[in-house]
Amino acid sequence: SHLIGNDDFKFVKQDVTEYIHVPGELDLVLHFASPASPIDYLEMPIQTLKVGSLGTHKALGLAKDKGARFLLASTSEVYGDPLVHPQKEDY
Repeated sequence: SHLIGNDDFKFVKQDVTEYIHVPGELDLVLHFASPASPIDYLEMPIQTLKVGSLGTHKALGLAKDKGARFLLASTSEVYGDPLVHPQKEDY
């Protein structure tokens, strides 16, 4: 939220499974798109897989086209079953 209003930052809400077009230059592509709940995984299995695979492919394509760096953020599920729900940043 501290970046909102900064002329050097633009937030783009996008369905990452579709073609991604952002006009102008980009320094960095951040891919944070994924349902992060086992309940969501059960209710939306195909959509979850599409975001993880096709969405990453599309976001990487954007980064490649723009010569931008790419960051893919993972959900906490990769670390196993946590003792605290929801997890805080200092967990």
